[in-house]
Amino acid sequence: SREIVREHGVMLLLGSMRAEERLAAFLLNLVQRLHARGFSQTELVLRMTREEIGSYLGLKLETVSRTFSKFVDDGIVEVKQRHVRILDAEALKRIVNSQQECR
Repeated sequence: SREIVREHGVMLLLGSMRAEERLAAFLLNLVQRLHARGFSQTELVLRMTREEIGSYLGLKLETVSRTFSKFVDDGIVEVKQRHVRILDAEALKRIVNSQQECR
């Protein structure tokens, strides 16, 4: 039940975020949850398609793809199909925190 409450809180927060902030928060939340279950803190295999991620985050498929590409270009993540490697978790945290500082 704690996870459901946390997910609800995450969804409320996502509503006020830009696309970059939403995807960064999504990736950080996902690796944090996977790490708590004994998986890698930096590598993951996305079980969701880009379209499903967009639906979950309230973004269009094109926006999700563009944002992933920007993260790759900025050296924040490495993406090979559904395999994602977090290269700079601190940069993802800064992206999420920049939203909170603007309020």
